Amino acid sequence: MVGFRAFVVIVVAGFCPVTMSSAQPQTGFSLGETVGTTNGPGLVLRSIDEERLFRESQFGQRVLGAIDAASRALEDENAALLAELTDREEELTELRDTLDAEEFRAQAEAFDQRAEMIRQGQAQKLARFSQFEESERRRFFAQTEDVLRQVLEEQGAQILIASGAVIVGVPEMDMTDATIAAIDAAIGDGGAPPFPLTLP
Repeated sequence: MVGFRAFVVIVVAGFCPVTMSSAQPQTGFSLGETVGTTNGPGLVLRSIDEERLFRESQFGQRVLGAIDAASRALEDENAALLAELTDREEELTELRDTLDAEEFRAQAEAFDQRAEMIRQGQAQKLARFSQFEESERRRFFAQTEDVLRQVLEEQGAQILIASGAVIVGVPEMDMTDATIAAIDAAIGDGGAPPFPLTLP
């Protein structure tokens, strides 16, 4: 699905693609209602908050819940690893005066390598959160394009734009709530993801 970053996101079949520059009214135009063109009747606009659409849907709630649970597990794991490294560092400090220089250097280097491996491993796990969310967002919007079109048609509108692109509008112009309800009814939480968020 085309991202919501563009001004015009969806144009219902039967109308030619319209850009903001070509959609200027001939006379008294009120943003959030209709756009008049020289080629035909006025077009009705609706807006949508893409972020709310995802986060407040059952699908998005499942995704965010999975990330939250995994984040808590990672925090607990980080705390345990930090305690392990702290204990080992204190042990090495105590051994400094009892080991010869070469042996101490070897153990200190081994500690540094262990700490770096842990840092990299935990960073990779953290990166999986954003990768998982991005993958699920793509799946969400791929599955909801038809629902967006259906809600747009039910509201008698032809053009859907991102709410961030609206400079002046009326509350009735936003169809986010109606779309969330329609998406929940159509796909629910989306089911099990193809690539679940798991931390080894």
